[in-house]
Amino acid sequence: MSSLKLADIHTKILSLLGKQHCCPVTKNKGKPGLMLEMMTGIPQTSNCLDCSDGELKTVPVVRHKSGKLVPKETIAVTMLNQDDLKTNDFKASKCFMKMKRVLIVPYLRDGDNIQFLTPVLIDASQDAYAGIYDALEKDYSSIRHQFLTENTLQSATGTYLQNRTKGAGHGSTSRAFYLRKTFVEKWVLTTSPA
Repeated sequence: MSSLKLADIHTKILSLLGKQHCCPVTKNKGKPGLMLEMMTGIPQTSNCLDCSDGELKTVPVVRHKSGKLVPKETIAVTMLNQDDLKTNDFKASKCFMKMKRVLIVPYLRDGDNIQFLTPVLIDASQDAYAGIYDALEKDYSSIRHQFLTENTLQSATGTYLQNRTKGAGHGSTSRAFYLRKTFVEKWVLTTSPA
């Protein structure tokens, strides 16, 4: 695990705001996140968390004609492991571990350039976020209940947290947890002015 703390990463990201950064368009949707990790000194490892005290996530946003920022995509949280889902409730799950303390950085794309926007720290230990963690736990529990009782996983389940296939093509069978666009709208973009 990296010895870096999210506070250190947050400070470094603030110094990147207001600037255009070259990040050519590619099929790899994770490229901006990897670039931000490199720019902030997060090592590329297979560790569960990016920092010793949490996770860094990026999300692309677009500006409507009205000027309002809206999410372009969902946020991938972690791969869904069926054994973990069978065994663990939300607070014991890898999904919660990845979400327990997360710094989310929206970004705008303009051709081959991106501009990072104000990062938002969402922290389960803060009372201000109790509601969102209750909602995420409810979604996880619904996904888990459906899997345990019906042996099915459906992307329609969950208000903020969903599971769906991840990987190339429509034949993929691996699944992951994602934060829906509604999560980004409510918990990231309302507190991240551009």
